[in-house]
Amino acid sequence: MHKPIAIAIVSLVFPLAAFAEGSQASFDWEPWRRLAVQDGGRYKPLDTLAWETLRTLCNRASLVDPESGEKLGATAAYLTLLFEWPGWDSAAQGDARPAGLFPSHGSLDKWDKAGLLRVDYLELRDLLGMSADQKYLSPAELSQATIRDPRSGRETSFLLWVRKVSREEDRGLPTLERKALELAGNYAEYLNHRAGKRLAILPIPGNEHHEWLSVAELMGGDLKGLDDAQGTLAKVREQFQKVRAAFLSKSAEAFNAASSEFISTLQEAGPKLGVYPSQSKLDLEVAYNHWVPFRFAWIFAMLAFFLVALSLGTNWKPLYAVGVALFVLSFAAMLAGFGLRIAISGRAPVTNMYESVVYLALGTALFGLVFEAIYRSRYIMVAAAAVTTVALILADNSPAILDPSLKPLQPVLRSNFWLVTHVMSITLSYAAFALALGVGNITLGYYLARSRDPNIIAALTRFTYKALQVGVLLLAAGTILGGVWADYSWGRFWGWDPKEVWALIALLGYLAVLHARYVGWVNELGLAALSVVCFALVIMAWYGVNFVLGAGLHSYGFGGGGQGYVYSAMAIQLLYVAVAVTVAWLRGAHKRQLEESIA
Repeated sequence: MHKPIAIAIVSLVFPLAAFAEGSQASFDWEPWRRLAVQDGGRYKPLDTLAWETLRTLCNRASLVDPESGEKLGATAAYLTLLFEWPGWDSAAQGDARPAGLFPSHGSLDKWDKAGLLRVDYLELRDLLGMSADQKYLSPAELSQATIRDPRSGRETSFLLWVRKVSREEDRGLPTLERKALELAGNYAEYLNHRAGKRLAILPIPGNEHHEWLSVAELMGGDLKGLDDAQGTLAKVREQFQKVRAAFLSKSAEAFNAASSEFISTLQEAGPKLGVYPSQSKLDLEVAYNHWVPFRFAWIFAMLAFFLVALSLGTNWKPLYAVGVALFVLSFAAMLAGFGLRIAISGRAPVTNMYESVVYLALGTALFGLVFEAIYRSRYIMVAAAAVTTVALILADNSPAILDPSLKPLQPVLRSNFWLVTHVMSITLSYAAFALALGVGNITLGYYLARSRDPNIIAALTRFTYKALQVGVLLLAAGTILGGVWADYSWGRFWGWDPKEVWALIALLGYLAVLHARYVGWVNELGLAALSVVCFALVIMAWYGVNFVLGAGLHSYGFGGGGQGYVYSAMAIQLLYVAVAVTVAWLRGAHKRQLEESIA
């Protein structure tokens, strides 16, 4: 993305972001958002680290101060947790309270007693003695929690039990124990972030691995062992203490002045000490965080769906025109979102489940617009807008499952050529199949409503068949390219890996559907039903291998969670197909009986 465009976006977003941060308007958090930090193997603005931390701990974008009731945005909340950590005074003397999975218990403050750790898994809530509707637990409560060991039945400390379970992680663990490990990991993250162990703010002078110095090391470490001939690190330590003192004194003027001085020192010293990111790139990432382009995209897509659907019922052309315009805006917002992610990460944005879901939405929108331009059928637009909306809403509201954060690539994914050709071809095929799913559902709706219009059914069948053809072509190309990539990366073209097997099953399944329709083995109703049912093969190849089986060489794409929602959605979809087919069959049987009686 060109720098002038990035600056224009930033200039529009920052005032809105500052308004959203809100709760402590007298404290200027704006410079802190753009502060460069190193975390998770990459350079990012503090704004991103703050958002990711809150999302990981409690799936929130802001916190409420337990005492004052003030709402703190992500950056303000992160820094408040940092500045108010009780261990800083002892840290300055080299005696910081340990921050890890099993810390010794020091003094607890209001944040330790606040519900900051989200517990989503119901069985884990029950194990911890939480009520079924209780979603949050405080760090203090978790540190003191006792449970009954599910294996032995003995009463034990939760954290001690987790330590024991963690030793068996390589053997494969049941869902309860995996969720317990995740919760304990979040607890450790809370402690580490509060103690400044995850806030790396300056390159370590002369470090060959380009590691950065954390606030914890700056405040509690021995700076004599580092090359600090200019006294920069000592100056930064002194300025941090000054910033914290101003914050605790609640003097906004002193805090803002001290913050400006501290951040200026970091920005000036950083490039001299080691590798340091450009400010324009940091600003771009902050703009992306607060603009949330994919959220705009699903709002526009949802409005387009309703307007075009209304135009079908009323035949009022202005509704259709506005709906198409909104869908084009949705497509543009998705393109902008992908453009920003590419500019920030320097890679194709299809390397995790979140990115593949939003890319599926983009592909569905693209195919919908192309088919709509060719056939001028509002049904295609309705189907494309519906699928796009559902995919983007899932991506926007499931951060615990679909992690939207930008992370460094695994080595096997660092070939951008293969990443673009293989992964994007496969995901585009899923988008075509998703469009066929949407059109197929509309077709079944006509049968279910017993309002069979031969012309409409024929048109919908043609659209479904075309979408399936495009999907099969892309899936076949993507599967072959994946084999070439596998030969290049792993030394074999095909290895019967679960991901490979299910991609092949999906391809063969859809090929069978196309063949059956071509030779007349299935009628219009059959094609609609099969286009919907066969999407279960896509779900298995796309989601099931990574989130259910969790096995194979594609381990860089594994995740967990959401199975219950996916199973429920599939069950509802299959029930819908069964009801529609049954109604159509009974109607056909009744019609045949009527014709026979007349004859």
